[in-house]
Amino acid sequence: MARKAADPYVRRAKVSRVIDGDTLDLEVDLGYNVSLKIRGRLLGVDTPERGHKDFSIATQNLSDLVSQNCDSDGYIIVTSTKTGKYGRWLISMDGVNSVLAETWPYET
Repeated sequence: MARKAADPYVRRAKVSRVIDGDTLDLEVDLGYNVSLKIRGRLLGVDTPERGHKDFSIATQNLSDLVSQNCDSDGYIIVTSTKTGKYGRWLISMDGVNSVLAETWPYET
């Protein structure tokens, strides 16, 4: 069966670095001992940038939520369909995006 362009990729990943409250670096497990390093941007979330009020709080909140939602091997489930305009994968993580979006929603 052919994959449709809008079908999401659902993969296990380990977070290697939290950049800020809505961006992180991940090592995505592709299976067969193959992984891919990507930068992900959380969908539906827009936290303060470096140098702005609450930057540290948002960054720590993301780090804490990732830790709380990882399995015993340190993996979290990441869902994505495409990259954004800056080349970052637009991602969702259960228990992370919705919590951060309550405080810092992405407004179009």
